[in-house]
Amino acid sequence: MFTTVLGSIQSKAPRRPVHSLVLWTGLTFFLVAASTYFLSQTRPAVDYFTHRQEEPAAANRTNPLLTKEGIDQFVLDHAYPRLGESVNFTGLHQLCNSTKWQPNVYFACNHNAGGLMNVRNMVLNCIRYAIAAGVSGLVMPQMEVRDPVDLRHLRTGEYQSIGFLFDEPWFKEVMKENCGQMEVFDTIDDIPYSGYAMMPDLLNIQAIMEQPRGTKHGMLRNKKPWEFRSRFDKLIKSQKKRPTETSPVIVRLDDRTLFSFPPSFDPPSVLNSLGFTLDFRPDLSALANVIIDRVHKTLNASGNDPYIGLHLRSEPDAGKYWATWDQLANATISTAMNNEIKLVYVASGDTDGVANLTRKAAESGIKVLDKWNVLSDDEKEYLGPFRFDQQAIVDYLALLRSDRFVGSGQSSFSSQLLLRRELLANLTLTEEEKLAEPENVSRDQLAGPGRLGYWDMDWP
Repeated sequence: MFTTVLGSIQSKAPRRPVHSLVLWTGLTFFLVAASTYFLSQTRPAVDYFTHRQEEPAAANRTNPLLTKEGIDQFVLDHAYPRLGESVNFTGLHQLCNSTKWQPNVYFACNHNAGGLMNVRNMVLNCIRYAIAAGVSGLVMPQMEVRDPVDLRHLRTGEYQSIGFLFDEPWFKEVMKENCGQMEVFDTIDDIPYSGYAMMPDLLNIQAIMEQPRGTKHGMLRNKKPWEFRSRFDKLIKSQKKRPTETSPVIVRLDDRTLFSFPPSFDPPSVLNSLGFTLDFRPDLSALANVIIDRVHKTLNASGNDPYIGLHLRSEPDAGKYWATWDQLANATISTAMNNEIKLVYVASGDTDGVANLTRKAAESGIKVLDKWNVLSDDEKEYLGPFRFDQQAIVDYLALLRSDRFVGSGQSSFSSQLLLRRELLANLTLTEEEKLAEPENVSRDQLAGPGRLGYWDMDWP
């Protein structure tokens, strides 16, 4: 059974990153009443309606989730603890302590665009480059939201803060505690004397590293990350004057950072923790936990039904050489039969594909579920107005906690899920459990013609 990590909940500061990992062999989070009390006293106030497509109508408050009090309580009841609260950030702390910081130089990354996992990886690369540069401040990254109708249209000109997808208070707290040398600002305007700042042209990593420029993923990779700092320092020295408090330098990254910084450059303590600085929105995490609990109870009220998570990446915009519907469906049903699992949770924007899978799986006695037939009417009403990539958070977390996983080898969403699942399994399985695993047999499978060519450039 796939396991996850659960950290100690400290009553004095339960939202602080916990510097220990505790094995938890169940799939349902358990929080004692005392911890719940302290959590309720320390959760930061968040307006969960900020990044919804529509505000709840003032006259239509019969749904408790459409009230501030109702959604706050729902989050408190179902969202915590989350994975980020159990992660050891010592590696990040040591990295920042060993960095030579330069005053009056700031970093901004506003050109992050794409699907959920691509935006996540671009933001994490932004954070890592900011630390490597030793800047004294980082502007809260933004993202360009893709078209809600045509998902292939990435550059819409609609910008949102990363709170659109992630937990901003959590990010600020982790960075303040573990990398406080680099202050986090909400906007460029919040930087002291920003109106008098020097702003070089958008920084292209390929250019500063003197690598061939291009858009192909292989060309984005920084082949000599250890040289970045010296090259960045030359850029700062090339400005008309030395940065000062009243005349700072603000460096803005361009949009070519998706597969740029190689995570393998860092020690495991950094590689395996940096990704947890970006925890998902608590309201959508709460919905995911509700789904996971109900899926486990679909066939057995005791709540221990195993299930397969399937990322059915068969939407019309899938690449020509990606896994086909047949490959994904056959791999899922085969995995279910081989492991005697009778439940599949599917994440997909292909409604016809889900319907066809439901019929095909039923022939083998397998039940297929998705978020829309697991959530209550009130919960669906809350989730419905969110954009496609926001709703993908719910699916991501439900797939992360599945007992087996099947995805598309060419999808960054599937590939990153596999990385995160492998990481959590390695962190939490005991040596005896690892030895009991069949050799060369994985709990997870990526269907189609091979794995994403640059999957190793994803942060787990």
